[in-house]
Amino acid sequence: RTTTAAMRAWLTLFFLRLAAGQEQAQLQAQQQGEQGQQRAVPSCPLKGGGYDDRFAVAQVLIAQRNIEQAEACLSDALGATLGAYSLLSDIAAAQRQGDRAVALTAILEALNPQDGETVFLHAQRLGQVGRWREALPRLETLSASNPANGNVINTYGVALFNTDNFTAAESQFHKALTLAPNNTDYKANLDAARVALKTLLPSSAQPDAPAS
Repeated sequence: RTTTAAMRAWLTLFFLRLAAGQEQAQLQAQQQGEQGQQRAVPSCPLKGGGYDDRFAVAQVLIAQRNIEQAEACLSDALGATLGAYSLLSDIAAAQRQGDRAVALTAILEALNPQDGETVFLHAQRLGQVGRWREALPRLETLSASNPANGNVINTYGVALFNTDNFTAAESQFHKALTLAPNNTDYKANLDAARVALKTLLPSSAQPDAPAS
């Protein structure tokens, strides 16, 4: 009987420990799940180096099936080339290779779509090859977020003018000139918009000229 009682006590203790262990394991799993949800964005283990170095590390990480860190390394590698793409686009534009310049800035915009300067550069390149309708939505967004940037607002006006929206173009040129009263390009664009309005619209339909 004593042996049976002792066995029962041992089994009871065993199952209590087992239950406690399972509860602790569940708690650890829950904590690990919460940590997984809050874990930092994967970064490339290589700090520094150029494109080739990061590309090589990414290849090793892919072989190790560490895809997230490999992607981070490749993103860093591409980031190191953005300046080169921008300069190549400038060279292409200077050599009047408009389509090549647009293709290069399209790559830049795809890699860095939240950067206003990149989007503006691509819009300019589109305009330089006459693709103003494609540039228009980009410039509209940029002008709304940069109300004190005369260059952006003037370029938006140019896009409107070249898509035959002369009234809106006049308004944008006037805004740009208000920001930079001595800018002769803005003044010439405003004059061109007003001439277009007088030429193409009946006098009764012409809007009031903005106050100078």
